[in-house]
Amino acid sequence: MGDPRAYYRKGDYLVICALCAMTRFRSECRFTWDNFLVCKDTCWYPREAQDFVHGIADRQSVPDPRPDILTTMGETTVKTSAAKNAISIALNSISGIADKDGIGITLDGNGGIHWTFSDGTPAGDTVTLGSYIPERASAGNVVYLPSINNFTWVTTPPEL
Repeated sequence: MGDPRAYYRKGDYLVICALCAMTRFRSECRFTWDNFLVCKDTCWYPREAQDFVHGIADRQSVPDPRPDILTTMGETTVKTSAAKNAISIALNSISGIADKDGIGITLDGNGGIHWTFSDGTPAGDTVTLGSYIPERASAGNVVYLPSINNFTWVTTPPEL
C-alpha cells in the first residue's frame, strides 16, 4: 500500500520537519519562535522564559552626596638622594612634620608616590620613615605633607 503519508488531503501538503527531517502534513507542523517549521507533537518547543527577563536598574549614585573635606597639602623636596630600601630621608624642610605624620615621596622611575609616615620626631633635616623606600628618590623630588592624617601607609620590606 505504500506510505500512508503519501495520501491526498484536501487543502494540505507535505513538508519536512526542520529538526527530525520527517515528512509530515503541514497541518501537523508548527513554526517555532525562531522560525523553524517543526512537528507539532514532538519537535516544537516554546521560547525560553529567560529570554524575557529584563535587568533592574542598579542605582549606583550616593543618595546624599557631600563635598570632600578640603585637605591642604604641604610640600618640600628631597635634600639628598635616598637609595632603594632606605629607611630615612633628608628633606629641605622638616617644619610641621611630627611623629606619625604621613608623607608622600615622589620616586624615580615611573614617578609614583610612596606613602609612608614619620617614625619619630625628625632631627635636623632627616626623617626616619615607617617603611622602606621601594625605589630611589633623587634630590629635588617632591615630598607631600598632608595636613589631615587619617591613615598610616606601610610597605612590607623585601625578602632578603
